[in-house]
Amino acid sequence: MYSDYDSFKEFRGKTRIPVCSIYEKGDIRRRKTGEKYTDYKISFDASKKDWDDFKGQVKDVIEFLLKYQDDLKDLMKTHRVNHACLDFPLYSRLDDKIINQNDYLPSELISLAGSLNLSIGMSIYSKEIFDTDANQTPSPDSVPPSGEA
Repeated sequence: MYSDYDSFKEFRGKTRIPVCSIYEKGDIRRRKTGEKYTDYKISFDASKKDWDDFKGQVKDVIEFLLKYQDDLKDLMKTHRVNHACLDFPLYSRLDDKIINQNDYLPSELISLAGSLNLSIGMSIYSKEIFDTDANQTPSPDSVPPSGEA
């Protein structure tokens, strides 16, 4: 979630929602250039499923939204949120034998997200660019920027 006006720092201190990351407007974004963040951000850890387990991620996110629905509604009421998105990181399944990849969202997820004014994005990554031998899933800060957030 992003806001141009409202810090999420106080909310982080009192929420039951597992916070993945947070930054404040003015925090250093890139030490090398001194670039600073121009907004406030908080993100939540809605699923710990691997990036090749889309169905598992969807199941986790539905459970997350049901469990924290009231907290998220309160957050949206108390903060001027510019953008809030559920981001599903996925590994591409495309190769020389698979030319099309389709993934579908269940209506329950779409309804829950809509009731909270959340958009939904799928960030598709090439598995080959990450060190899969080490069995490490990259953190959101270590991956190339995706379309939404």
